[in-house]
Amino acid sequence: MRVVIVVVVLVLIMVLVGWLRLSSPEGNPTIQVDTDKVKEDTSTLVEKSKQVVDQAAEKVDASIDREPGEIEPGEIEPVEPEPTAQ
Repeated sequence: MRVVIVVVVLVLIMVLVGWLRLSSPEGNPTIQVDTDKVKEDTSTLVEKSKQVVDQAAEKVDASIDREPGEIEPGEIEPVEPEPTAQ
């Protein structure tokens, strides 16, 4: 039952995105997959993913290169708790 629900949800998403078209010309139900749109959308997604990964790698490299305790511009300085009197 879960598999059927997952398949239905995936088909609905594909229809909403425009990858899949359901039609009934002359009483013959048809399903059309817009492969050009799928290729275009997936290539755009891959490019954006590469950019995000590259940005994350740059941030990791920058954090490795800086000295411990050094604060990067735009970063909030950690506040040490005040000692409590007992």
